[in-house]
Amino acid sequence: MRSLKLDFLHPFPRPHWVAWVLLVAGVGLAAWIGWQDQQVVRALAVAAAESPAPRTPPVSRRAARAATGEAQTGAAESAQAQLATPWGELFGRLENNRPGRIALLSLEADARKSDATLTAEARSVKDMLAWIEQLKGEAGFHSVTLASHTLQEDDPQRPVRFVLRLGWRS
Repeated sequence: MRSLKLDFLHPFPRPHWVAWVLLVAGVGLAAWIGWQDQQVVRALAVAAAESPAPRTPPVSRRAARAATGEAQTGAAESAQAQLATPWGELFGRLENNRPGRIALLSLEADARKSDATLTAEARSVKDMLAWIEQLKGEAGFHSVTLASHTLQEDDPQRPVRFVLRLGWRS
């Protein structure tokens, strides 16, 4: 078995002359790039000082406040219309006239247009058509339109998923 030689104070070998040349070249390149950057910054400052600044007409503070006030007023009126909409009446009409064979999946209502988009599932096409006729007659919607329908092939019960567009204010 060989003896283990541990020498923790062994001096590092002297760097090769190529390493010194590369170090000097790197420092010189960095200095040249810094000098080029300073030249570009000075040229941009001179060009900016020489070119005339585009002038925009001054907007008075009152006009700016008036434009902001009109936008805020419009947003407030829209929010007030959304809050004043009888959502409970719409939900009640849909739930009271929904047979057990229909499942409501989603409802997207727009108070400004007084229309709603309803996504639902029915056990059969016959159930879907019967419910559409019921909504047109008894529920009081002024327009009920079938937008699309698909048969869910991946579900073992094969329900019909459909989308209705409802006009709910007269």
